[in-house]
Amino acid sequence: MPSQPLTEPAPSGLQHGSIGLAGVLMQSVAQISPTLGIFYTIGFSTSQAGVSAPLAYLAAFAVCLVIAVPMTGLARHLPSAGGFYTYVSQGIGPRWGFITGWLYALMVTVVPAALAAFTGAVLHDELAAKYGVGVPWWGYALVILAVCLGCAYRGIVISIRFLVVMTVFEMLVGLGLSLSGLFSPGDGGVNVSGFNPARIAGSSGFFLAVVLSIFAFTGFESAAAVGEESRDPKRLVPRAIAGSLIVIGAFYVLCAWGLQIGWGTDHLAALAESPTAPAFVLADRLWHGGSIIVLIALVNSGLGVCIACTTSSTRTLYGMARTGALPAPLKRVHSAHRTPVVAVLLQSSVAVAVCLAVGLPLGPYDLFNLLGTTGTFVYIPVFALMNVAAFRYFRTTQPQEFRVLPYVVCPIVSTAALLVIGYKSVVPLPDWPVRLAPVLAAVYFLLGVGVLFGRNLRPGKRAWMDAAGELPDVT
Repeated sequence: MPSQPLTEPAPSGLQHGSIGLAGVLMQSVAQISPTLGIFYTIGFSTSQAGVSAPLAYLAAFAVCLVIAVPMTGLARHLPSAGGFYTYVSQGIGPRWGFITGWLYALMVTVVPAALAAFTGAVLHDELAAKYGVGVPWWGYALVILAVCLGCAYRGIVISIRFLVVMTVFEMLVGLGLSLSGLFSPGDGGVNVSGFNPARIAGSSGFFLAVVLSIFAFTGFESAAAVGEESRDPKRLVPRAIAGSLIVIGAFYVLCAWGLQIGWGTDHLAALAESPTAPAFVLADRLWHGGSIIVLIALVNSGLGVCIACTTSSTRTLYGMARTGALPAPLKRVHSAHRTPVVAVLLQSSVAVAVCLAVGLPLGPYDLFNLLGTTGTFVYIPVFALMNVAAFRYFRTTQPQEFRVLPYVVCPIVSTAALLVIGYKSVVPLPDWPVRLAPVLAAVYFLLGVGVLFGRNLRPGKRAWMDAAGELPDVT
């Protein structure tokens, strides 16, 4: 009998080698959300730090670099879609690895709900006020989440293409507005007072500005989520983590300086108290009614961070499910698009549900503030556990690479800074509903503990613990 032709096995796993350094870098940059990060924090930073706001962003950049040092070491050795789950499982153990992965995955699963609601509200307010367009905010939000679903379902390549185009555009707008401010300064002229430590009016206000600015940088860690789909994860992911911080650090500092100069450093109290985002006011003055360009950039930024967070959350869920730490359907990959299709559908469903069920009664801005501040309280234990994991991993598994500065000093300094940030975030207690943020973060944690003990530590259900720190074949 003639031999039967052999059929190729169906591909499994994510689409390895599909994106390069630019794609991995833009994943991190987009999740940081550059223009949203600066246009909607410059008012608060100025209210606290005055003319020293650019210096506050510079200080926050330095703190984030310290946080990133041990992370880049782990990323170089442990390329995995599980990200923090894999890092902490290897360094500390699977139980804490599960809690860390759970916290991060849950946080970035619901963040698109908050960002879509916020972006939809900005669109509604601006278009209704200036052009009489009456589409409700939740209509825009649902369109944003639908685009995220489409990109996540179709594959990492299309998601990254969206991110590259949108992120480059929004950053060009931010830089263009800031440079316009430097070329057409307000009262006070062009000066470098913002970088003079002697001009810091009060240490407490400046410190609060630094605290807020640190979390305007969060998202740089998300390069790890797409490591398995990159061409050389051990090389590209660490470069993208560090590179995204450098790019955003320079962007924030330049924009903060340019926005203040364009407004006029003699009238910064008016910038801090402006009921309209200062970027809109400046664009209308400097670009002769060009605030619509800023609005487009902000929509780009909101959509970009939603796509990036969707990618981060679905890859983390996939990476955990692949080891058995989460239900098996979450590791199912689409045969053609090579995307974690069940994780994508779950994340999108949760985001839509939170956006409508919580956003409608609470309001889009309060939803954004609540979930954003909750993210602060989630990042603190996630980064702190990552720091401990880096110390233990390089002390025991890679002793030949162990160094005091990156794996002792940097973790201690950054963990101490994170704990102070947590304290300053609740003392004094913020207004309703943001004061619920630490409670909501505690609920995230307790849910994770419930799944850990109710599902993963039951007799006969512990096989995942042996696989928690395993690395996929990314060759």
